[in-house]
Amino acid sequence: MNIEIGADFGTILAVLMGLFLFGIGYNSMAAWLERRGYTEGYLSLIVAFGVFVTLCGVAVLSIQAALLALGAFAASGTPMIVGSIVRYLRKREEMKRSIIEEIEK
Repeated sequence: MNIEIGADFGTILAVLMGLFLFGIGYNSMAAWLERRGYTEGYLSLIVAFGVFVTLCGVAVLSIQAALLALGAFAASGTPMIVGSIVRYLRKREEMKRSIIEEIEK
């Protein structure tokens, strides 16, 4: 399989600048969500969405490269996302049990 980028320098620069600006805005939104506790246990999903947007930018330049990267990120990232959520749910359940035990004393 050959992967070629059929974009000129201006297109590449525009995609990179667009992604950079997205990164600034998305970081601000993630910080806002985090301050309010909305990302607790699910920050990996916020990161995964950012990666998806980045892959959309890559797709503008080369759909083949984006699909290849999507497959690679899905293969390596899915276990981390699932593991992160499971760890959070276990921790939350443990905290609930601890509170109940404390109340029953």
